[in-house]
Amino acid sequence: MNLSRNQIKIIESDPGSSLFLSGPAGTGKSTAGVARLNFLVENGIPGNKILLLFPQRTLSSLYQDSINSIAFQGGSLPVIATFGGLARRTIELYWPLISSETGLFDPDKLPTFLTLESTLYFMSQLITPLVVDGGYFSSVTIQRNRLFSQILDNLNKAAIHGFPHTEISERLQSSWIGDPAQLGIFQDAQNAAALFREYCYQHNLLDYSLQIELYVNYLIPHQKIKEHFKKQFKHLIYDNVEEDVPVAHDFIKDMLPSLDSSLIIYDLSAGYRNFLGASPSGGMKLADFCTNKIELTQSYTMSPSLSQFNSFLSSSLESKPLIIENLEPELADAVSVNFHPYYPQMVTWVASKIKELIEDGTSPDEIVVLAPFLSDSLRFLLSSELAKQQIESTSHRPSRALRDEPVAHCLLTLSALAHPDWEIQPTIHELAFAFMQFMENFDLTRSYLLAKHCFQTFSKEGRLADFENFPSGLQERITFSAGNRYQSLVNWLRDYSNQPPQPLDHFQIRIFGELLSQPGYGFHNDFDKGQISEQTIDSIRKFRLSAGEVLGFSNLQLGSEYYRMVKAGVLANQHPRSWSHRPKKSVYLTPAYTFLLSNTPADYQFWLDVGSRGWYERIFQPLTNPHVLNRDWEIGLPWRDTEEYALNHESLNRLSSGLIRRCRKGIFFCLTNTDERGFEQKGLLIKSLNKIQNLIRSSEQDQA
Repeated sequence: MNLSRNQIKIIESDPGSSLFLSGPAGTGKSTAGVARLNFLVENGIPGNKILLLFPQRTLSSLYQDSINSIAFQGGSLPVIATFGGLARRTIELYWPLISSETGLFDPDKLPTFLTLESTLYFMSQLITPLVVDGGYFSSVTIQRNRLFSQILDNLNKAAIHGFPHTEISERLQSSWIGDPAQLGIFQDAQNAAALFREYCYQHNLLDYSLQIELYVNYLIPHQKIKEHFKKQFKHLIYDNVEEDVPVAHDFIKDMLPSLDSSLIIYDLSAGYRNFLGASPSGGMKLADFCTNKIELTQSYTMSPSLSQFNSFLSSSLESKPLIIENLEPELADAVSVNFHPYYPQMVTWVASKIKELIEDGTSPDEIVVLAPFLSDSLRFLLSSELAKQQIESTSHRPSRALRDEPVAHCLLTLSALAHPDWEIQPTIHELAFAFMQFMENFDLTRSYLLAKHCFQTFSKEGRLADFENFPSGLQERITFSAGNRYQSLVNWLRDYSNQPPQPLDHFQIRIFGELLSQPGYGFHNDFDKGQISEQTIDSIRKFRLSAGEVLGFSNLQLGSEYYRMVKAGVLANQHPRSWSHRPKKSVYLTPAYTFLLSNTPADYQFWLDVGSRGWYERIFQPLTNPHVLNRDWEIGLPWRDTEEYALNHESLNRLSSGLIRRCRKGIFFCLTNTDERGFEQKGLLIKSLNKIQNLIRSSEQDQA
């Protein structure tokens, strides 16, 4: 590997040094960080004395790959952690200390660490009666699960910015300048958050916000914990510091003096997780506590043409004068704006262009298709058109609910069929789509025929009918080959019903291994379905170990509660594997921010809906404002259109620059007359693109 002089300086710096490394994306910062880790180990530093800290686990892939290499075999391994992970480990270790000193918990019971799903489950149980019977949030018209998520988000913001959760409504109300009725909604959100927090105290439940609060307020200041960390870790590598939360920065600031060496890596113009509480300004302040500062500027990713275009776009979004001169000769090939009247035409063009790139030698996994939001319809259109061109594709949407995954839907429908005591009757539509997933190459028409007959018999008898008892005409239409596979399911469920009910995750492991993954069935040799099955089963297991144990659910109760929770739209847990382990030779379809947070470059990018406001506008959140619930925002300062306008420009500039810096060869901007919802595309991005194109044409004409 060819390293620059500055990178070598960072890697081989004195073991007692304290370095703050900054630079834009693609300048080799993480490469230097990994090499620095290897250098420390090669020079006799025990791996378990090195802390590798990241804002989220998915950003640690480069370091994890290095640790998994032969060079680390036989020695102790560095500790890879997030601030939240450190909080949980320390709480588990010092729980008796917390329970005795705070007086808020039952000291005779161990804590239950809640996942996102189990947190939302408990919150729904507490808040739903307030909504239905107490008139809470009466003027708010959003889905119930989004309402719960925003209450939880308020608690999280309070914890990671280090202010009491009792200040939530005060901060939101003091910044509001709109309809006075909204002030009551903020107070409802405050009351709901307080009710949930009190319930957690009573039952020793620790959601993410309470874990952070306990860690910051009780454990980090404790002398014993300080001594423990001083002995445990002597070296630190902290990457993507700009994406972490303020209390994490506070923790590192206090930790730095006791370390033998530290390397803090900051990505300039990043901070893409600011809506989740990331604090770029707090990360930059850590530079003041480091003895050496180095900035890398040379990009190893962007071509000169894309670098020049990035400068043009950034100047336009910042309303700076655009000077178009000395154009890179390959700029026209590297960047293009492509207009199509209608959505299907745009998608067809994208698929054909991708085919051209692949035929010219580009690997499919070096092509990404980005959009502000990747809806089900857009994903289906893209994947279908690519399939017509015999091009494989994969997609990743962290916010996608389990109930929207056909594989999870199939597993849950089969679970309901296996447990009639749940008293949950799958609909004809649910049965039909489950049969399509369950049997290999089974079309929708036959699925509905089979589902219609099964629905009638299941409603009467509580079980599926044997295929031999179907009318002969129906048997012929379904075909006996499919009928045999269906009968295998009937027999399997009948054998299962003769045993005591198992935990739902155990049931799904069994039916996946014994039936669904076998030859002739829909999950056989389908790794995407296997991955979603794994995520579903893992989600059930975590729900069982948290909510199930706290409430003393039986296996039957647990299964039915989980089924209803998923149908209500509660999100699945985030799985790092789905971020970092993309299939090879597959085009990647994903929302723009998701691609940014995976922190991987690509040769070519397709940006869809570039006229949409979704590239920069915040999603409507009537119960919260992540920028007001921030330690840098002064209480009482109003949030006006001026602040929203400035935020939109800053967000778009960060996003576009981050994407361009992660592209090697070319970007194709695509738009239609209207977006998916029928709105005319006149967003900030397309306006800047048009402005740049017009100036480039004028410059070319002047030169001619």
